[in-house]
Amino acid sequence: MKPATVAKLALAGGGLLVFGIGIRFENIAMRWTGVALVAVAWALRFLKDTPTGEP
Repeated sequence: MKPATVAKLALAGGGLLVFGIGIRFENIAMRWTGVALVAVAWALRFLKDTPTGEP
């Protein structure tokens, strides 16, 4: 897997986890942090992959 794909999956999974914990403990800040992490993962889908061999 490409590093960008791993980052997207990690951010999306972490965001969902933090959001779920925020709901469980009724913590608004954690909920918004989870939403922000998922939004960053969504924004990374527009990241262009560099061809192999180029820096």
